[in-house]
Amino acid sequence: MSTESRAGDRNLEGILHYLNDYLAIREQQTIRINPGVAGVINDMVWVQVTNLRRVMSKTKAFGPERLRVADILASDDEAKRRSLFHHADQNSIIFEIMNKAEDQHRGRVSEMPIHDMRTLFRALNPALEVLVELIQHWILWDLPDAADMYNFDEQMKRCAYVRTHDLSEAVLHQYMIPLHKRPSDTITRAEVIRFELHRLEVILNRFLTRCGEEEPYQMIIRRDELPGSAANRELLLVAKHLMTLEHLESAPSEPLEAQLIEYYAQVLNCPADQVTRKRAIDYENRVVANGKRALRELLDADRNVGEPYNYKHAQAQQRKQMFEAEQSACLAAVQALNGGNPSPSDATATQPDH
Repeated sequence: MSTESRAGDRNLEGILHYLNDYLAIREQQTIRINPGVAGVINDMVWVQVTNLRRVMSKTKAFGPERLRVADILASDDEAKRRSLFHHADQNSIIFEIMNKAEDQHRGRVSEMPIHDMRTLFRALNPALEVLVELIQHWILWDLPDAADMYNFDEQMKRCAYVRTHDLSEAVLHQYMIPLHKRPSDTITRAEVIRFELHRLEVILNRFLTRCGEEEPYQMIIRRDELPGSAANRELLLVAKHLMTLEHLESAPSEPLEAQLIEYYAQVLNCPADQVTRKRAIDYENRVVANGKRALRELLDADRNVGEPYNYKHAQAQQRKQMFEAEQSACLAAVQALNGGNPSPSDATATQPDH
């Protein structure tokens, strides 16, 4: 696999990681409002994300250049990023994610009863068609934000690297074009640090702007589980028994440890010489099965959760704090490289909007 291909896969998987986080919270929010969809929504989201993975792996043409959608989303080329979400642009991915209305299919495939995800799930249950459209809207709302969350965290790593490592001449030379330098000009590490910090600020402000423009119906409402939840305690107990079960099954021919024999003699209420690995495994399987049933009931009944809040707005506040800490570290590094004297551009360094 080439370096370029590995980078593309990293961008694809990285963006989907943040998108899946958003979609998981939206699923929870939807199930709280309509418990009846709990049995189907996870499969439906999976299908839509699988389609999105295919879309993000495609290339789009920009003149003689062809770029993968995932790599465009991970880039700082704002014009190309906007084109992906523009209804009239030939490179738009909107109608590759969102199924077109029936009249837009007329004369081509609409004569076939099943021709997209909407009609597939309509065939299973007419009520599911609306849920498909909802999930597709979620993806269109959340994909740009997921890309910016990925880009921000990757850029944080880049900023930390350039301010803590010496940069070779080959690395410095890569900044000639971005910094608009002539071949005879020199590039300093301080200039690179300021450049990467500015990139971080651009990504943050883009995310903050979109959060400020978010409509109420688009928000992700999250409710965090409070410490001490019965469901949380049961989950930890099931996990403990699963670890024990894995340990027992890992060495089927080995004799049981003395402390395990003593423990299972008590819980099975039998003499120690009657404790076998098979009886211990059977016991753990029963405990895990009972624990899973109890956990499902607790998850249905447990309401030990905190107050609702806007998840993306909370992310925005967290990323602002991360930016401010990294900004201070970068400016301190620049000042150290300048012999303890701040450069003129440092004195006018901007804070992120709002």
